[in-house]
Amino acid sequence: MKKNNTFNLKVDAEICQGTAYCVRVAPKLFTVGQNATAEVIQAGLSQEYEELILEAATLCPTRAITY
Repeated sequence: MKKNNTFNLKVDAEICQGTAYCVRVAPKLFTVGQNATAEVIQAGLSQEYEELILEAATLCPTRAITY
């Protein structure tokens, strides 16, 4: 959830399938880790990243991205 006008971006590794849609949409925010699931590069993000965060979360087939 959004706190103090920042996003606390997270990926639930237990439900992430590693499709990497988030990485394609926002490569500055996400990467694929050693366990072949998505990982957050930057967690406390300002509102300037809101559109990218929402798009990545929407495209995630397992809804593993929260903010």
